[in-house]
Amino acid sequence: MIRPLFLLLFLITTTWVSAQKRVRVDTAVYLHYGTQNGEPLQRLISSVKLVQGSTVIYCDSAYLYSSTNKAIAYGHVRIIDTEDNLDLSGDYMEYSGSTGIAKMRKNVVLKDDSTNLYTNFLDYDRNTQTGYYYNGGKLVDSTNVLKSKRGYYYSETKSALFLDSVNLTNPDFTLDTDSLEYTTVEKVSITKGKTLAVSADGDSLSTKVGFLYKSLEKYSEVYFGWIKTADYRIYGDKLIADDSTKYYQGDMNVKMESFADSITAFGDHVRYNKIESTAIVYDNAYLRKIMKGDSLFIKGDTLKSVQNEELGRKYLTAFNNVQLYKSDFQGAADSLSYNMMDSTIYMYSSPLIWNADSQISADSIKIQLANNRISKMFLNQNSFVISQDSAQNFNQVKGREMVVDFKEGIISKTDVFGNGESIYFAFDKNGAVTMNKLSCSNMALYFDQNVVTELRTYREVDGRLIPEPQIVQPDRRLRGFKWLIDQKPTLEGITGNQKQIEREEIKQR
Repeated sequence: MIRPLFLLLFLITTTWVSAQKRVRVDTAVYLHYGTQNGEPLQRLISSVKLVQGSTVIYCDSAYLYSSTNKAIAYGHVRIIDTEDNLDLSGDYMEYSGSTGIAKMRKNVVLKDDSTNLYTNFLDYDRNTQTGYYYNGGKLVDSTNVLKSKRGYYYSETKSALFLDSVNLTNPDFTLDTDSLEYTTVEKVSITKGKTLAVSADGDSLSTKVGFLYKSLEKYSEVYFGWIKTADYRIYGDKLIADDSTKYYQGDMNVKMESFADSITAFGDHVRYNKIESTAIVYDNAYLRKIMKGDSLFIKGDTLKSVQNEELGRKYLTAFNNVQLYKSDFQGAADSLSYNMMDSTIYMYSSPLIWNADSQISADSIKIQLANNRISKMFLNQNSFVISQDSAQNFNQVKGREMVVDFKEGIISKTDVFGNGESIYFAFDKNGAVTMNKLSCSNMALYFDQNVVTELRTYREVDGRLIPEPQIVQPDRRLRGFKWLIDQKPTLEGITGNQKQIEREEIKQR
């Protein structure tokens, strides 16, 4: 009894499953029987309703081929499935009940919750719940409109793949790319290949690799590309733009350009706050400011830029191990500030300046630029100026405070205020050398090509003239003398030792 019962259950089950796969007529106003190429068919007209399991097909008219389990539907075609929430409509459809593939044509709409896909050519596989469109399509949801020439929609995961001439548009953002993956619930887009996007306020981004965009958070990640605002362009291996807070960051092999000020900064990391108009570059950081006929380079562990002319704030600061290089002077300090409103550079914590054959030091230094060249320096506390002449002698001036004037980028005058001391070497017409050593509260020295041409003293003076044969080595140096020419920065030292971070493959989320 067991075997016949098993066979009976098997036959019933097989018959039921087969019946579920058959496309059958539910209703129609008119029904005609006929054949086509020897195959029997039913022609259905007006208010047609076909059923296959949980799937219902509505249309104005249809041909049903029972032997091959196929249907061709015309006019106001619509497929609805209560189990997988399929809602697909169009003007024409070819449907295979055996394979579950529906080929919908003309004015096609695939609805899935709050997402609609529009096209004229869609092949939908009910088994995999995948729709493929070609010759153009558009997906619309509550946030974005996405267009492309070809694409796939996955009903089960509520995601889509757009291919060929892809465009994404929403009120905040417009994007063009070659390939884009999209999730309709999270509103997350991932592109692959060349991508260009522009925000509503004109910010843009570009990459040849791809990027990630979260529409709801207004958040973007750019890989091996750039982000551009009205004031800056930032390059990097990985860039992040948070448009909700107007905060941007770049990591790995970063370059940041400031358009208005002709400044380009390099480093491993950059952080930019658009609202506050501040940018920070750190780790292996240096910048280049293009000046008329020259460039100024500044290097430091951390560089900060504030560019807000409306508030009268436009300056650069550099912190820790600072070096600067320009063709007519070089410098080193613990920290530096460059006010671009009045072309003034401030150097702190025992800075050093080298100009031609001169070395300048103090507890802090203020440099004024005019026509992109040094015009004047203000030395505060423990001021010391050393100039080497053509005979390798060191002319020296020290004092509490100094003002150093320049002509054509070379020291022309030094004013000393408080505790002045000097050593300078004079040459007579026969070439004999005399060393002049004096102390004076205040003094002024005039130079021509690093040679002292005039000395003016004020208040008490204590001085000596020593002929060259009587000059002993200790007398040639003022107390605190240090000739540190080997520490003078070079352009190669600032720009040539930039550490390139290994470009690891970035996995797109």
